[in-house]
Amino acid sequence: MKHLLRALVPLFFAAALHAQEEAPGAGSDETGRPEEKVFISKEIIVKDKKEQAGVVSIITDKEVKNSTKTDLINVINQNVPSFYTGNNRVMGFGVSASGSAVISIRGIGKSGWGPTTGVPFLINGLDTTTSIMGHPIADVFTMKNIDRVEVLHGPQPVLYGSGALGGVVNIITKRQEYDGYSTEISGSYGSHNSTDDYVIHQGKMGVFDYGVSYNFQYTDGHREQTILGQKYTSEYLNHNATARFGFEIGNNWYASLNSYYMKEKINDPGADGMTSFPPGPPIGQDLEIFDISRRGISVNVLNTYEKIEGMLHVYANHGRHETDKPRLDISTYEHDDYLYGARIVESVKPFKGNKITAGAEVRHFGGTAKNPNSVLFPWQTDSYYVKDKFLTDVSGFGLVEQRIFDIITLSGGARYTDNSKYDDFVSWQSGIIITPLPTTKIYSSIARGFKLPELRQLYLYGPYPAKNPNPDLKAETYLSYEAGIEQVLLKSLVVSVTGYRIQSDNKIIPTDGWPANTWANADKYNYNGLEATAKYTIMNMVGLRAGYSYIDNEYRKAKLAYVPKHKALGGISFESFGLYAGLDSEYVYDVYADTAGKQKLSNYLVLNAKLAYTFLERYRAFVNFNNITDRKYETFWEYPMPGFTVMGGLSATL
Repeated sequence: MKHLLRALVPLFFAAALHAQEEAPGAGSDETGRPEEKVFISKEIIVKDKKEQAGVVSIITDKEVKNSTKTDLINVINQNVPSFYTGNNRVMGFGVSASGSAVISIRGIGKSGWGPTTGVPFLINGLDTTTSIMGHPIADVFTMKNIDRVEVLHGPQPVLYGSGALGGVVNIITKRQEYDGYSTEISGSYGSHNSTDDYVIHQGKMGVFDYGVSYNFQYTDGHREQTILGQKYTSEYLNHNATARFGFEIGNNWYASLNSYYMKEKINDPGADGMTSFPPGPPIGQDLEIFDISRRGISVNVLNTYEKIEGMLHVYANHGRHETDKPRLDISTYEHDDYLYGARIVESVKPFKGNKITAGAEVRHFGGTAKNPNSVLFPWQTDSYYVKDKFLTDVSGFGLVEQRIFDIITLSGGARYTDNSKYDDFVSWQSGIIITPLPTTKIYSSIARGFKLPELRQLYLYGPYPAKNPNPDLKAETYLSYEAGIEQVLLKSLVVSVTGYRIQSDNKIIPTDGWPANTWANADKYNYNGLEATAKYTIMNMVGLRAGYSYIDNEYRKAKLAYVPKHKALGGISFESFGLYAGLDSEYVYDVYADTAGKQKLSNYLVLNAKLAYTFLERYRAFVNFNNITDRKYETFWEYPMPGFTVMGGLSATL
C-alpha cells in the first residue's frame, strides 16, 4: 500500500495523445484479406501494410489484453518471430546485468557487452532512447492504454535515420473517439507477491479530448541469493503514468500534447550461484541496485486534407539513472541524459496513384555521466566521468511512391544527415510491390543506412573488464536486401514468408585482451535470415497462429550474441459467449551469450496459458499461467527465469 500511495506523487497531469487517424471499418474486405487499418505511423506517411515494401506487424489492443504477459515487450515477443527479448524484470522475471532488456529484430540489437541499440521505440512518435546509452528502457513500456503496436521489420533509414537498423517499434496509446467518459480499472495478484494494477480514464467533450493512465507493478522476485551472510533478492517496483490532451481545429487539423513518466527500482542479485566478491563473476554480473526515472513530452500537430496530409512533431525526453553496489557500499554509476527533437513531414497526392513525401528533422542529445567512487578501477577515473557530451543531427528526407496499372507500386527515397561530429551521410531505400491478385502481395526492397556510435562508446567506457572508450570510432554502415510474399488462402488464412540479407561495414564490436578492452570497428559483417508467419481464423471463434525465424548467427567464427538461430512461435485461442481461452508457445534454439561462442544458453520450449471471462458486459476476470511445464531456462547468461507462475485479477470498464 505504501508503494501505491507514493506512486500518486509523480503522476503527470499534463496531457496528450497521438495524432493518428484510422480508416473506418473492421473485419475483412471482399477479397477475404483481413482488412488493414490505415494509420499515420509516428508523424509521417499514411500507410497500411499493403503499401509497405517489407514486413509490418500490427498488434491490436485486443491481442495485448488477451496475452499471457503483463509487459508489452513480451507481448511483442509472442507475436513477432524475428523479435527476441531476454532478462525482463517485470513480474518476477530475472533482472539483467546491464540494467536494460536484451532486444533485437532480425539479429540487430544487443551484440556483446552492453545494452540494446539498433531498435528505436516510440510512444506516439516520441523517441524514448536514452541518449548516453543509446537504448530504450524496456520497463517504460508497461502502460496498459494501448491502442496498437506497430513493428516495422528491417532497416528504416529514410524515415527514421540513424539507429533504425533492426526495425522500429511504435506504441500508439488510446484516444476517446466519442463524447463522454470512460474509466478502466484493473487489479491482479500472483506468484512471488507480484501485483499489476492500473487505471485508465478518458473523455471527450466536443472538440476536446483527454486521457490519463497510471500503472503500478511490484514483485518480490523469484530469485534470492545469500552472499557473505546477507540475503539479496530480485525485487522490482515500477510506477508508470501517461497523460494527453487533444484539440480538434476545424475538420482538418488536430493538435495534441503527450507525456509519460516512469520511476522504477530494480534489485539485481547477480549471476546465479555467486557467493563472494572477490573472487567472483565479472563486474557486470555483480549485485547491483538500479534507480531509474524517465519522462518525456511531445506536441503533435496533424493536418489532413484530401490530397495533403502531414504532421509537426516536437519532442523531448530526459532521464536519471543511478546504480549502486551495496556489498561494496559504493555508487558505481549515475547519469543525466536528454534528447530534444523536432520533425515536420508533409505528403502530397498530386494525381492518382502518386504520393510525394518530404520532411526535415533536428535531434540534439547528450548528458553527463560519472562514477562517484571508482575504487574498482582507480586508474580509470577519467573514463568514468563524462560532462556535457552531445551530438546534433540535422536531416532532410523525401520519398516518392507511384502505383502503376493498379498492380505495381514503386517507391524510392533518400535522407541527407549532417552530424556535428561525423561527415555528412546519405541514406536511401527503394522498393517494389506487385499485387497480381487481390489476395497476393509480392514485395522486395533494398536500403542503405548508417548507425552512429553511442556516447558511451565514444566517451564513457568500453566493455568489461576494462573500461576504455574510443572517441575515434567510425559510424557503422549497412546495406539490407529483402524479398517476400504474403498470400491469403481459404479466405481467412494469411501466410507470409520473407528472406533478407544484411551487410555491415565498420560494425562496432568489443575487443579482447585485458586490460586494453575497448570498442573497435570491425570489417564487413554479413548474415542472412528468414521469417515466416501464418494466421487462421475459424468462424470468428478459433484463432490459430504460427511464426518462425531463422538467422545465420555466425560470421567468420564470430557469433551474434543473444540472437537465436531458430525461434518458433505457436498459439491457439477460443473466444465465444464471453469466454476466452488461449495457449501459446515459444521455442528458442541455439543462442550464444558471447561473440566467441563459448557461452551457449540451453534450448528451451515454454508454454503459457490464459483464461478470461467477461460478465455483465463491464467486468472481466482473468488468470495467466506462465511456464506451465516449469521449464528451467535462461534468456541471459547465468540469470535463470522463473518456473511455473500464476497471476489472476479482475478488471472493470465504467
